[in-house]
Amino acid sequence: MKRHYNLVVLFLVALTLVLVPNVAPLQAASYPEKPINYIVPWAAGGGSDIMARTIAEIIRKYNFLPQPVVVVNRPGGSGAIGMNEVFQKKGDPYTIIGVVSGQISTPLAIKAPVDGAMFAPISNMAMDEYLVVVKTDSPFKTAKDLIEAAKAKPDVVTVGGSGTTGSEDHISTGLLGKAANVRFKYVPFNSGGEVMGALLGGHIDSAWANPNECLSQVRGGLVRILGVAAPERIKIFPDVPTFKEMGYDAVYRQFRAVSGAPEMPDYAVKTIAEALKKVSETEDWQKGYIEKNGLTSLYLGPEEYAKFLKDVKEEYRQILVDLGVL
Repeated sequence: MKRHYNLVVLFLVALTLVLVPNVAPLQAASYPEKPINYIVPWAAGGGSDIMARTIAEIIRKYNFLPQPVVVVNRPGGSGAIGMNEVFQKKGDPYTIIGVVSGQISTPLAIKAPVDGAMFAPISNMAMDEYLVVVKTDSPFKTAKDLIEAAKAKPDVVTVGGSGTTGSEDHISTGLLGKAANVRFKYVPFNSGGEVMGALLGGHIDSAWANPNECLSQVRGGLVRILGVAAPERIKIFPDVPTFKEMGYDAVYRQFRAVSGAPEMPDYAVKTIAEALKKVSETEDWQKGYIEKNGLTSLYLGPEEYAKFLKDVKEEYRQILVDLGVL
């Protein structure tokens, strides 16, 4: 009787496996069936927001996905509010998030529970360069002038930047100071717009800026670029030397990427990554976004981007140790 019962159970289990369809392939075939929310953990108008809206518009224009990508701003806490919201959506195939370098380095510095490497890697899209700028009428005509002044008066010469401890601008200040054996006074602000306003108002001696944050001021003759923390000169400002050229080994670049909610299904990661690769190959992206804003195009798919994240997290950890933050 017991043997007969076991045979019945096995038969029912087998019948269930045959009759119940595998849901995953069906979901993959019909994905996405509704709009995808692109969370930007920063305010509207910033670099991450501009990239997100550019991606959403190109996807819409060329119909790279059957559903729209909706940009949702969740600013606050140096990216923490937006990251925490997405972190709670584990397994959600309809939530993605913009990730930049500071979303890894700042949480490392302040020992936050969530960082940008904890999300499902989808694609890296670009690298953003860092420039040191001063007002056109500044007494500092070259980077050497600025560095010599900081050497003469440690912790007095000010450098403004976006974000607090562990942010990209804070790390860049530390790297340049270490390379030149000087100590700058870092002054944090909430956004690149605030930094530029403080510089033009004469409240700080110098500032860090991405190319798109200072392009109009440079062309308008309001600010002058002293150097770029890139491995080589950048196309948009070909006459500006790198700090490395000047003998200061200070190289730091911000990556701009897209990740998914933790444990996002593979079919969703693959579908979005394929759409983003198509985005990166359009003239709208290469000319209208990359060249226009002075970035360097660097598309990395899910596997490459995952390795990249692992490497940069360790790199940032070592930088923070070297700078005495960790």
